[in-house]
Amino acid sequence: MKYLREMYKRRLEVGPEKERRRSEWINWNYDSEIFAFGKRLGEEFNETTIKQAFIHSSYVEKERAKRAELGLNLKDLTFDLEDNSELAEKGADLISNYVKVYLRNMYPYFFEEGICAIHNYLVSESMLSHIAKHIGCGDLILSEDFPVLPSTLSQTFKAVVGAVLKDRGQEKAETFVRDFVLPQLISKDINELWEVVNPMGLLTAVLALIGKGPPEPRLLWKSGANTIMALYWVGIYSDKQLVAKSPGETVTIAEEMAAREALKKLMKTEDSRSPLILGRMADNLKLDYKKVNMSAAEVLKNYYSQLKKQNTASA
Repeated sequence: MKYLREMYKRRLEVGPEKERRRSEWINWNYDSEIFAFGKRLGEEFNETTIKQAFIHSSYVEKERAKRAELGLNLKDLTFDLEDNSELAEKGADLISNYVKVYLRNMYPYFFEEGICAIHNYLVSESMLSHIAKHIGCGDLILSEDFPVLPSTLSQTFKAVVGAVLKDRGQEKAETFVRDFVLPQLISKDINELWEVVNPMGLLTAVLALIGKGPPEPRLLWKSGANTIMALYWVGIYSDKQLVAKSPGETVTIAEEMAAREALKKLMKTEDSRSPLILGRMADNLKLDYKKVNMSAAEVLKNYYSQLKKQNTASA
């Protein structure tokens, strides 16, 4: 007991053991880990290609510097290390293109600005590095920096997608993106990813586009108006038909939230919408790669230009 207490005391004095690379441990086998990585993901990689996907440019430069320090002439020696820059570039293009195509087909009434906002969320450095970390890329990356930087993890994931594209073709690479990137939207409110600055103005333009009357906000009911727990319900009407309603701490907030709810219904992105088609159900999914959604900026521009013409004609 005294021995254990002494060892425990010394461990507290020394502090926790510093983080080390996984390759520094005695039971590390890089070739086996590369093989297991593909099996875990259900992908058949060419060994040379997948190894290249994990080689960062900083590691290549580090190896060149080591050889230069030893006085070796790099021109006379074969230096077959190639970093993942090219694979990452091809993978990034495929991820970006497929995410937009998929979102446009899943949300055909969602404005293009919203599609781009969701796309930027999914292909951001923090998101791709999060995915790369949780599929086991961190221990396999060959880079100078340690712990591995988020930018390196993100680039490596793009390179892995590029490796799938190179070895197995575009269809398999798109399936890989659909299985690992797009599920990050599960339990995520896509409407929160796109910030609409003037929801009432956009709602007015959209209603005019589909041939309906302008929105009319009306106070439906209220409670606790003179207390700190005040609650107001505002409904948005168009052509005497209730479009949407929402509560708020003030009438202004309730009116804005009701306008946002109305936009959700028109864009068919309300909370009760159907879930994304993923997994095996998406294997036979037919996507229109040329589809581009309507732009909110264009809708507003056309609405205000027509309104200006009407005012000029009436004057």
